[in-house]
Amino acid sequence: MPAKTRAEPQADPLAPSDYETAFHTHWPRIHALLFRLTSDPDQAEDLALEVFLRLHRQPRLLEPGQNLPAWLHRVAANLGYNALRAARRRQKYETEAGQMNLQQNSPLDPAREAERQHIQRTVRHTLAAMKPRDAHLLLLRHSGLSYAELAAALHLNPASIGKLLSRAEKEFEKRYTP
Repeated sequence: MPAKTRAEPQADPLAPSDYETAFHTHWPRIHALLFRLTSDPDQAEDLALEVFLRLHRQPRLLEPGQNLPAWLHRVAANLGYNALRAARRRQKYETEAGQMNLQQNSPLDPAREAERQHIQRTVRHTLAAMKPRDAHLLLLRHSGLSYAELAAALHLNPASIGKLLSRAEKEFEKRYTP
């Protein structure tokens, strides 16, 4: 009778360290993307945490062969745009939040701060008026994604990214009025 051999315990293929590694690796870009989109550090942090909570609920994305950065950026962009739509519906809240932000962060030069906020609002409104794909494309490219990452995040042909990005930039320039 052969002797029984004890099987060595195998490591969990999706150990908690995989989540921690993904979190620490991708947090800065996801948070920065959402901060640029919302201009509210607290809301950006909340939305970034929501992105990683959704990742935690889909552990298959941590397996080899998955395009985790593209998925994270896509989810972050969608959450950010949803937050902007909600803010647009709550115009009164936006005004109060802007006033509170000015009170808490008194700028050194009020005229420069007012100009910065005007440009920021104009850019947001211009992006909101564009086709969602074009706005996503511009936002993700501005976030530092490569053409390959843009293609993966937006489920597009990598060969078409240059032309689509050029068209989106032209559309933005056409719509943007400072």
